[in-house]
Amino acid sequence: MSKWNIASFSKEEQDKVAVDKVAAAVAWQERMSKPVVPELVEREQPEHLREYFRERLRVHRLNSLQLPRANAPEYNKPGDEQQK
Repeated sequence: MSKWNIASFSKEEQDKVAVDKVAAAVAWQERMSKPVVPELVEREQPEHLREYFRERLRVHRLNSLQLPRANAPEYNKPGDEQQK
C-alpha cells in the first residue's frame, strides 16, 4: 500500500489526520469571515488530541496570513460585478 493511504495508518495517526483537517477547516472559516467558535470545536475533539488541535490551528492560522482574505478580487466570479 502507498505510504499516503490513510487507511493503512494506525488508529492514532488516523485520529491526528482527522483533527488536523478540523483545524484547517476552522482556520479557513476564520479567513473567509464565516462564523466559527474555535473553543467549541476544540471541545469536540478527543481530550488527548486537544493540544495537537491547538498546535495545528496555530500552524494553519499562520499559513492563512499568506493567502487572500474573503473579499479579495481572486474570489470574485466573472460577471459578478459589485454595484455601488
